[in-house]
Order: sequence, then C-alpha cells, then structure tokens
Amino acid sequence: MPAKVEIEQLTGGPPGSETYTVKTGTESGTRYYTMDSNLSGSSLNPIPIPTSDGGVSGSYWVTHCINVTQAPTTEITDLRYYQSWSIGPKKDWQLGSSNSWSAGLYIGVSSASLTAIRGSSNGFNSGSYCRASGTQGTSGYLISGNHAYYEAIATAMSGGWCPIDPFNSVTNAYMVQKGQVVAADTGRSWCIVTQVLVGSGAIQGEKTDKTATFVYSEI
Repeated sequence: MPAKVEIEQLTGGPPGSETYTVKTGTESGTRYYTMDSNLSGSSLNPIPIPTSDGGVSGSYWVTHCINVTQAPTTEITDLRYYQSWSIGPKKDWQLGSSNSWSAGLYIGVSSASLTAIRGSSNGFNSGSYCRASGTQGTSGYLISGNHAYYEAIATAMSGGWCPIDPFNSVTNAYMVQKGQVVAADTGRSWCIVTQVLVGSGAIQGEKTDKTATFVYSEI
C-alpha cells in the first residue's frame, strides 16, 4: 500500500514544544510574515519595503517537514524539495534590490556546492529546530548567522543559505534527507528552512501563489 504523507509547518517553541500545522494546499498554504506564524491568510505583519536605497528586510524564516502518517510497503528514501520558477522569485515577485544580501527567496544549506546540496542531506533533524525570531513587524533575523543549525556548519555554501532559484525542478531538487527518511514505519522527516528578503524598490502587494514540492522514492 502506498505511503500517506502530510506537509507540516513548524512554529513556536522552544525546541521540543513546537507546533506542527498540516498544510493542505492553497486553502492553508504558507505565507511569509515578520512574525512566527502558521497563518495562511492574515494581513498582519507583512514584510516592509526598506525606505533606504539598497536596504533589505527579511521575513521570519519558515520551517517545514513531511510527516509519514501511513507506512510504505518497505521504506521512503531520498526526500527532495523544489519550486518551479520561470524567472526566479526576485523578478517574479518584484522584490526589489539591495546592496548587501540580494532580495529573493532563500533556503538553508549545509553543503559547500550546488552538486553536494543536490546529492547529500541538507535538511536537519527536528531536534535541531530553531524558532524564527526578529523584530516583529520590521524584519526577521537572517538564516545566515542566526539559525543555530546552519550557523554551526563552517563549510556550508554562502554562510549556510543560498537562493532557491537553482532548485527549480525534480532534476535539480534540493536534497532534504538522503537515504531512508524515517527509521520506523511512520514519523517525521528532516526539516527545511526558507526565508524571503525584500529590497528597496520592491512592488507592494500580495504576491502570486507558488507551489513548493516535496518528492521522494518509495519502495
């Protein structure tokens, strides 16, 4: 019998007492805020556009995993993640520009090259979950230098994160967890963390929904 899996978003904390919220599609998708929130349609605490030329504002980072709720016949392996963009989030969402970190959508990484990111585990066990924080309503702390798991990995590409753009198809997918995903028949996978950066000159307003995909092999 095929496995049954759910996508979950992690919020709250501290680690060990976080909340897991099932995401079922556009009705309860993920939204990027300047707060730690699992809400999908709130207008509270949007990401402000920087008023200074070349400035940047970040969302609070967002953490996701999958939860295997019905066991596969044998096992689930090689959990990957990608988002399909034709021109990339910076241009598609009109996120502006900055003089420091480029505006765009970022994902935490623990490897030193794109090849390694696609071929070895770059997610993290939920035991290393790190709650998003920042100045609510203004900007979130950046993954780079602040997320405890990725900050501790000195060999990671670009300080522990990189733009989501290279992971735009199943062929080019980001490897969340290499090998068997859950040791038991059911349970949660390793997690990913993503974050939006907005630069000066960005176009204000709600952005077009995009689909993020988790894919795995089932045997």
